[in-house]
Amino acid sequence: MRRSPFLAVAAALALAAPAAAQARDHAPPLPGQAELLARAVLPARTFAPGPASGTLLGPAPINGVPVPFAGQPVQGFSATLPAGHGRYWVMPDNGYGSIENSADFDLRVYLIEPRLETARGGPGTIAVKDFFELRDPGREIPFAIVNAFTRDRVLTGADFDIESMQRDRDGTLWFGDEFGPFLLHTSARGRVLHAPYPLPDPDHAGQEIRAPQNPFSEESSTLRVMNAMRADAQAHGDTKTPVVSPDANLLDDGDPATFDPFRHDPPAGSGLPKASSEIINVASLHSAGFKVVPYTVDDPARMKALIDLGVDGIISDRPDLVRRVAAADPKTPAGFDVQAHRGGRDLRPENTLPSMEVGLDNLVTTLETDIHLTKDGVPILSHDPYIDTGKCRNADGTPYTFDDEVLITDLTLAEIQARFICDGVIRTGTPQTNDRALSPVAVAFARQAGLADAYTEPTVQQLFDFVSFYADWFTTGPGQDDPDAAARAANAAKVRFNIETKLNPRSDEDPHGIPFKHRTPDPETIATALGRAIEDNHLADRADVQSFDWRTLRIVAREFPNLLTVELFGDFPVFADPAIAGSDDGTNLQPEDGEANTRWLAGLPWPYRHTKDENPFRAQTSGGFEGMALGHDRRTLLPMLEKPLAGAPQDRTQIFSFDLRTHRYTADRWFYPYEPRGVSIGDFQLDHGGRDGLVIERDNSQGDLDGFKALEAIRLGAPGTTVAKREAADLLDIADPAGISLPAQPGDVGLGNPFAFPFNTIEDLVLLGGRDVVVLDDNNFPFSVGRHVGSGAPDDEELIVIRLARPIGAGDHGRR
Repeated sequence: MRRSPFLAVAAALALAAPAAAQARDHAPPLPGQAELLARAVLPARTFAPGPASGTLLGPAPINGVPVPFAGQPVQGFSATLPAGHGRYWVMPDNGYGSIENSADFDLRVYLIEPRLETARGGPGTIAVKDFFELRDPGREIPFAIVNAFTRDRVLTGADFDIESMQRDRDGTLWFGDEFGPFLLHTSARGRVLHAPYPLPDPDHAGQEIRAPQNPFSEESSTLRVMNAMRADAQAHGDTKTPVVSPDANLLDDGDPATFDPFRHDPPAGSGLPKASSEIINVASLHSAGFKVVPYTVDDPARMKALIDLGVDGIISDRPDLVRRVAAADPKTPAGFDVQAHRGGRDLRPENTLPSMEVGLDNLVTTLETDIHLTKDGVPILSHDPYIDTGKCRNADGTPYTFDDEVLITDLTLAEIQARFICDGVIRTGTPQTNDRALSPVAVAFARQAGLADAYTEPTVQQLFDFVSFYADWFTTGPGQDDPDAAARAANAAKVRFNIETKLNPRSDEDPHGIPFKHRTPDPETIATALGRAIEDNHLADRADVQSFDWRTLRIVAREFPNLLTVELFGDFPVFADPAIAGSDDGTNLQPEDGEANTRWLAGLPWPYRHTKDENPFRAQTSGGFEGMALGHDRRTLLPMLEKPLAGAPQDRTQIFSFDLRTHRYTADRWFYPYEPRGVSIGDFQLDHGGRDGLVIERDNSQGDLDGFKALEAIRLGAPGTTVAKREAADLLDIADPAGISLPAQPGDVGLGNPFAFPFNTIEDLVLLGGRDVVVLDDNNFPFSVGRHVGSGAPDDEELIVIRLARPIGAGDHGRR
C-alpha cells in the first residue's frame, strides 16, 4: 500500500493532540480563529554549495549580513510541493527581488525535512537534504540567459522570476514566472523541456500579456545580453565588468524629441518596422553593475541631459564641449569619462596624431579610436577598412579617386605610411582643421619617428608612443613652460585608450562589390593582435577593447582576461534597397536574413524592433504568475497573476487556464477580487475537487500586527465570473494555546498566543486535507525584517501547520 505523503505530518500532529486538547480547554481559539499545530524554522543564514552569490548587493552589510555570500542562499521559498514522508520540495524565487541584482542566484528546488515542534515538543528545525537546479542544456530557451555560453546553461534569477510550481501527472514540473509572465516546463529534476509558454492577451487579439522584463521586447534585452557577456568573461577569469556603449538615441531618456531616425521613421522600401528608440535604461543597467557610456554626442544641451540622466561618460567629436559641460553640471559624477571620439574629429581629421593631441589638450580621460590590420598584421588607426578618398590623399600629389580606393588589408604598413597622408577636412560646419601649427607635438613626434607627415596614419604602437612623448613634451620638453603643462602631462600619464576592432561579419557587398566579411580581419586575428599590443606596452589597466562584433570581445575575455571590454550597441540598418540614402552596414542589432539572431552579438538572440510600442506591458513588475493551482483531475494549470493588469480594473486580478494535454491556454479565466487592504496574492491552491481552494492575500507591511495577511477560501464558478470568497484565516491572529511558538527572542513580534505571521511576503501553501494547511513565508533574504523587529535581523524561513476553523469548502463563499 502506498504511504500517504502527509502521514509523517499527521503522525506528529496526532501525538500532539492530547496536550493540545488540554491546552485548548484552558484557552480555546476564538470563533473563526485558526490554530497553530506545528512550527519549524530554517535560519536565515543557511547556504548550499554553489558559486558565490549576492555580488550585486554590496558592499555594505544588509540587516547585519555581510555580502556577498560564498555559496547559494537556501532562501526565499515561493512554492512548495509534498515529497512524501513529511518532506517537501521548496522553490526559492529569483533571489534578491529584481532582475538586475539576481544574475548570480541559481534557480533551484530544495528538498527539506521539517522536524516539527508541536504541543508535545520537538526540535522545530528544518534540514536541507538535496537540491536540483533548473537548466537548459538543450537550448530550448530562445532568448539570452546569463549562462548562455555554458554547457549546462543553469538558469538564474536574472532569467526567470519563478514564483509557483506544480507537478504534472507524468512527474514533470511546471513553474509560473513573473518576468514573462511564462509557464516553464521541466523534467522532474529541472531540465527545460521546451520553450517557455507566453500568456496570450484575451483582451487584445494577437498580443501577449507582457511585463517590462519580458525577454521578447528590446527594452529588457540589453541587460540580458550584457549578463551573458559578463558571465562569459568571468568564466575566463575576467574580473572587470564590461561597459555598455550605446548609440545615445537608443537610451530610455523619456524625451520624445530624442530618437533614432531610422527607427522612428524607416525609409520607404526598407522593409523595416517602426520601433521605439527608448530601449536602453541607464538606471536598470547601473543596478546590475554596468556602466553606460553613450556615443556620439556633440550638442551641449544633449550632453547635459545625458549627464543628468546618469550616464558614466560621453563619447564626443567635441571633447572641448564635453569637458566644459561636465565641469559646469553639478550632477556630473566623480570619475566621469570624457572620451575623444576618433581623437576629436570635429577639431582635427580623425584617427590621426593631431586628433589625439587635441583630445589630450582638452584633458580627456579617454582617447577613443578604431583599428584595422595591415597586410602584415599591424594594428593601424582607421575607421574604414579602406583608405578613404575623402580622408586621405596620395603623398606624391597624384590623384586618388573613388575607383582607386584600396583595402587596408591589401597593403603593408610600410606601403600605407609611405603612400598616404590622411588630412582631409571633411566635417563641414565644424571647426575641424588640419593646420599643423595647431599640432606641434604631433609634428615633432612624426619627425622623430620618421613618419612622412603628422597626418600619416599611425599604428596602435605609435599612438601609445605618442602619448608618452606628449607627457614628456610638457614635463621636460618644449611645452614645459605652457600654463597648462603640469595638468596636461599628468593627464597624459594616465589617459585611457578605448580601441575598437572594426569588423563586419555580414556577407552583403559594399559599393565596390567586395563582400563585407572579406574586407575586414577575422575576429581571432584582430583580437589577438590588439590584445598583444596592449599587453606588450603594459597598458592593461589603461586600455580596453570595444566592438560592435562581440565575437571579438569573447576572444579578448578568453585570451586577455585582464582587459576591459566595451559592448557597442547600434541600429544602422541594412535596407532591402541598398540605393536608399543613409543605409549602412547593419551594425549591430539587425539579424541576418534567415537567422534568429545576429553574429554581431556573438550569437545571442535579440528581438529586433519588437518593443512596447508593438506589444505594451500590461503585467506589472513583480505582478506575473505568483500562484498556480492544479485543476480538476490534474488536467489543467490555473496560474494566477499577483497584481492587476494595466487597462483592467485595479481591484482584482485574474486566473487563467492552461490545458496540460495540449499545452495551450484555453479561453477560460476567472477574476479574483482583493480585500480593501489587499494588494497582492501570494499563493493559490485548490483541493482535489478543483473547485474550492485557498489564496494567500496580503498588504505590503512587515512586522505590523495590525497589517493584513490572510488565507481566503474561494470557490470557482463558471469561467468568466468573479470567484466567491471568504476569509479562512487571519495569519496575524492564530491561536497558539500550547505555546508552540515560544520562547521568543528579545524584540521578536508575533510569538506566543496569539501567534502571527507578520512577514512582508507569504507565498507557500500546501493543503493537507480536512482543515489542516501548511504555510511558509518568503523571507526575501537578507532584506525583510518582519519577525525580528527589535534586533533588525533578517527573517528566517518559517513553516507552520495550522488548523482552520472550518473546512475550505464549508460555509458561505458569497462575499466578493
